[in-house]
Amino acid sequence: MAKQEAVRVVGLSKWFGDFQALKDVNLTVSHGERVVICGPSGSGKSTLIRCVNTLEDHDDGEIIISGVKIGENPSSDKKALAEVGMVFQQFNLFPHLTILENLTLGPIKSRGISKADAERLAMKYLERVRIPDQAHKRPSGLSGGQQQRVAIARSLCMEPKIMLFDEPTSALDPEMIAEVLDVIVDLANEGMTMICVTHEMGFAKQAADRMVFMDGGEIIETGSPDAFFTAPETDRCKRFLDQILRH
Repeated sequence: MAKQEAVRVVGLSKWFGDFQALKDVNLTVSHGERVVICGPSGSGKSTLIRCVNTLEDHDDGEIIISGVKIGENPSSDKKALAEVGMVFQQFNLFPHLTILENLTLGPIKSRGISKADAERLAMKYLERVRIPDQAHKRPSGLSGGQQQRVAIARSLCMEPKIMLFDEPTSALDPEMIAEVLDVIVDLANEGMTMICVTHEMGFAKQAADRMVFMDGGEIIETGSPDAFFTAPETDRCKRFLDQILRH
């Protein structure tokens, strides 16, 4: 039995002024699938997932989330987009709130659950990302890696079915990258649907079901991690891998 589609992007195009950031992009991700998108800077990776989450408006094409075509009905859009969580390069935590308060704000305001239930949910996900002992600190008291794990927990508190990660380790010091990637690998192993933009190729080999390589606003190549890393089909992808795997 085929898996249900989580996200389908059809003919997606996006311009910023005279610059075309996305050019007729087509991508389908099934529920439970983990897709890693890679490519050089400016290739359209982040723009693509920001369009999926409607943080950027697209100019042409369609975005369909769990069978709902986004942009046709505000009520249906809201319900479908509630299934999508996103973690950014920057942590975007409220500095004046404790970690627990950062995590409970969304569920209380957007999902209408009680403070007590929201705090139970927050502690559950702080356990999941391995920092329950940090609940009563403010963000400034945590390392960058811990703050990014809080940002992941905050998204999980909205109980999404699909998680988008936009280069979640790019703002971290090297020694903090592994702790964040370990948490994302745990989520992947639990079956969370994921689309992750990253340059961390070791993580991609470990966690991805499928690799997507973008350049110039287009999807150039897709494939299993094994095929992608051992026998890339295009010269452009080979050059990218040669460059990134040397570092």
